[in-house]
Amino acid sequence: MEGDNLVNVKDKRVFDVTGGKDEEGNQLQAYKKNGSKAQSWKIVYVKDAKKYQEKGMHKERGIEINRPFYIISKLMF
Repeated sequence: MEGDNLVNVKDKRVFDVTGGKDEEGNQLQAYKKNGSKAQSWKIVYVKDAKKYQEKGMHKERGIEINRPFYIISKLMF
């Protein structure tokens, strides 16, 4: 991880939300780093999830929380 980006170590491209919009089911792509919020992520480990929500489906983000970790797009913030 580099800053808030998830970086491919081979070609330096980063995870990017296609279209830059936080919408359910939106696709991810590998894209050159441009500093947008569509490329900013936060990894939350299960042991730290209690600060957010302990279990079940997150009502706002639509993801199941009982996984080893999950990734939250910073487009939501």
